[in-house]
Amino acid sequence: MAGAPKFGNKADWASRLKRGIDDLVKVAISGKGAMPPKGTCATCSADELRAAIEHMVQ
Repeated sequence: MAGAPKFGNKADWASRLKRGIDDLVKVAISGKGAMPPKGTCATCSADELRAAIEHMVQ
């Protein structure tokens, strides 16, 4: 997706990580711009989304 940070690319994630993981989880749950709420995973819990985000930013 255009403008989306790349998996494992710390530079891509740096500005987002300044806001903290909690904010990233909130955005993932509610969606933003072209990104739909929960990334279209309606059955994903907040904990599952947090785990996915933590994995992507490594």
